[in-house]
Amino acid sequence: MKTAASLPELNACLEVVTAALGDPNRALLRRVFFIAEDKSKYVSVGFYPARGYQPLSEFGGAKKLPLFLNAQHLQTQAENITALWDALSTNEHFSKKDGDFKMNTPGCYRLACVYLDKHYLSYTYEELHNLAYVMYMIQNQMTYYIAAMTDVMAYIDAAHDSVTFVEPPSTANKSINYYQLFEEIKSVLTV
Repeated sequence: MKTAASLPELNACLEVVTAALGDPNRALLRRVFFIAEDKSKYVSVGFYPARGYQPLSEFGGAKKLPLFLNAQHLQTQAENITALWDALSTNEHFSKKDGDFKMNTPGCYRLACVYLDKHYLSYTYEELHNLAYVMYMIQNQMTYYIAAMTDVMAYIDAAHDSVTFVEPPSTANKSINYYQLFEEIKSVLTV
């Protein structure tokens, strides 16, 4: 029976998986929420191997680079999304900044913009309404993933060399689908 991974073993595992997975947009256990009627804009929450297995929320749209928000930026967005939506509906100015993250209504274009560094996504009134509606679920998913991060990393260390499913320890976080995680680990390492 294998014991919990020590930090050097875990780091070696992460380097192997990250090297096999060059795409920084690839995520494990991704949960996707569409916020545009035509599914051209989405939000997803997942573990990003190329980004140190950090749980991030990815906001993306057609032909736009996605914005990867950490838990702090997601919290700022959740706390201010209703005010942003209200300002957009009344065509008023709104602006909120948190480090390199910013949300605003730029003038009278009837759009709301969310920026991270120099990249941005714009949202219509309806898209922002849909985003506000699913924000609670996105925050919940992020909370679950943050709580499970240590167990997920330990499971990856235990399962990355196995060809058959590895049972997680009985103390492992129950909010993670370890069968799905195992299959995704295998697909990452065989790419």
